Amino acid sequence: MEKKTILEIFAMNLKSCRKSLKLTQAEMAKLIGVSTSFITEIETGRKAPSFQTIDKIATVTNNPVWVFFNDNFNNGIEIANDELEKLRLILKETTCRNIDVIIDEIKKD
Repeated sequence: MEKKTILEIFAMNLKSCRKSLKLTQAEMAKLIGVSTSFITEIETGRKAPSFQTIDKIATVTNNPVWVFFNDNFNNGIEIANDELEKLRLILKETTCRNIDVIIDEIKKD
């Protein structure tokens, strides 16, 4: 199996996400402030979006930016949400441990 380029992965994920949200290319374009033809070019891998456009796409679709670069996202939003939930749990546990350490340090002083 041939390895996909980052542009191909992004294109595939954008299209999958857009369709799962039941948005047309024109609707997506309007939401992020670009032309419909630019969305088409991104989704076909002919053009790459700027960081600013990627950030807008993530905001509009309510996804973290990394989702669009994830090669396993091709099965839809559900995978991304599962991964996001796992990440949230890890961050929550780490944050709680860090707070405990800080409290212990304060108690020592």
